Amino acid sequence: MDHGTTLERRMLLRGAGVAGAAIAGVGAVPGSAAADGGDDESSGRLLGAWLITHTDDPPADPSTGRAVVTFAPGGAFAVQDFAPVSTGGLGAWKGYGDWFKVTFWSGQAGDTPQDHGVAIKVRVRGSRSYDSISGTYRVKVYDAVTHALVGSNTGTFTGERLYA
Repeated sequence: MDHGTTLERRMLLRGAGVAGAAIAGVGAVPGSAAADGGDDESSGRLLGAWLITHTDDPPADPSTGRAVVTFAPGGAFAVQDFAPVSTGGLGAWKGYGDWFKVTFWSGQAGDTPQDHGVAIKVRVRGSRSYDSISGTYRVKVYDAVTHALVGSNTGTFTGERLYA
């Protein structure tokens, strides 16, 4: 794998589709703020699944990606990109009223035995307004064996709540 200064969008976002979900969605449930990852009861309004569209900032490929993200009680977070399809990611979230932050990790295996693959860390900052969310993300890509930073990117996302 060529770890030059420009990384393919596929590598940066495979498994790192912002804010997406391998955990089944859960409805907004009443309870303590500690149970939903938030500082107050209003952050419980984030609980459940959201359909998002994310776009990398230039100079990356401006094509949009689609994912499902899930905010679970206890602060667990999951993401699954489906357009294009990629490896899911898992992490944690915390809410502050209608604002939230997320950190999640994903990875991508190498294409050859000499290719270490990558570990992908994504940090998200966003807000919720009724049944919509939006925000920004920062992606850092590391060599899976040496842990050296091999690329980074930023972007934005918007989304809407998914209902069963």
